[in-house]
Amino acid sequence: MTDPRPALPLAPFLAGLGRRPRILILGHARHGKDTAAALLARLAGLSFASSSEFAARRAVFPLVADLYPDWRAAYADRGNHRALWFHAIAAYNLRPGPSLAEEILADHAIYVGMRSRAEFARSRRLFDLVLWIDAARRLPPEPAGSMELAPPDADLVIANNGDEAALEARLRAALFG
Repeated sequence: MTDPRPALPLAPFLAGLGRRPRILILGHARHGKDTAAALLARLAGLSFASSSEFAARRAVFPLVADLYPDWRAAYADRGNHRALWFHAIAAYNLRPGPSLAEEILADHAIYVGMRSRAEFARSRRLFDLVLWIDAARRLPPEPAGSMELAPPDADLVIANNGDEAALEARLRAALFG
């Protein structure tokens, strides 16, 4: 999928905020969100957190502690239980207190992997930029039961149908024009 919107030089926008930018990276499972976040973090000097890893300790492991020896084992098996993770994170966001997005943004500039429409609606205002990483030419989308967001929810769609160098080049072009 290509983005119908023109490419934006994001560096001036992000620098003009006067504070650390807050970026949300969306996309289907295995489409390269974490790789894009790591590249973007390196290029822009930012830190990131994967929602799955962050939520493994707080939202998911408490629900499955009888099935796994620790949160790392549960996290390693997350691909086999995407719907469970989706619902566990949704439930976590219903409890009193800060949302998962607010907790991640307290320590990191980039949140990777939001999948819930309700979470997106409640937290969209927290983000300066929303990127969709799209590998649709080489991988299928994930089932609707564990992903409610789509490319139109993002400010910018970055194609990721090549190697890591191609993804880095696309991110550089989006950031620096």
